[in-house]
Order: sequence, then C-alpha cells, then structure tokens
Amino acid sequence: MYLLIRASMVFGIFSNKTYMREAIEQYIKDHGETNGYHGNYHFKYIKFEPNEPWFTKDGEYHHDIAKAIFSLSTMHNEYFTHKVKTDWSTGEILDMDAETTNNLNDKE
Repeated sequence: MYLLIRASMVFGIFSNKTYMREAIEQYIKDHGETNGYHGNYHFKYIKFEPNEPWFTKDGEYHHDIAKAIFSLSTMHNEYFTHKVKTDWSTGEILDMDAETTNNLNDKE
C-alpha cells in the first residue's frame, strides 16, 4: 500500500503505484484546467503494510514508516522519502521516485 500526501495533507491511500499515478495525473489535469497554470505539487509518499504499519512480521521495529506516519500528526513531511517530480510548466510526471520535487522545468 502507498500513503500519498500533497504538501502536508493526506491525498490518498493506494493499493499500487499505477492507481496512485492515475490520481496524481487527474489532479494535475484538473488543476491545470481550473487555474490555467502548473507548479510544484509537492507530492510525496511512503510504502507501508496496512496490517503492520510499525512492526515487521518478525517483530522488528520499522523506524522509517513509524516516523512518517507520526509526522502526519505534526504536519511535517520530511519522513516521506519518495517524491514525485513534475515539470512545472506542463504538469507532466517526470519521475515517481525522485530525490526532490523542486526541479523547475528540468527534464534531465
């Protein structure tokens, strides 16, 4: 499962990356049609196991996921390590596993 946030708000929980990508693309399309421009959408996500979000099956504490889920309650998103990079001028998704979302019009 994937927990997707935009800025510091939960955008959705998805069973796979395909559905998550479709939701992001539709949001970007709607935003572009409504407002007439694109920008940095700040999408970030984590992959998690919904039945065991803080512990693995062998009982080991899963630090990254626990920190990310806790960070939602504090309105911080620094523990959401996967970022979605988009082209700021077109809204096109460039990378679903980017290092940053801040590459303005940089299509590498």
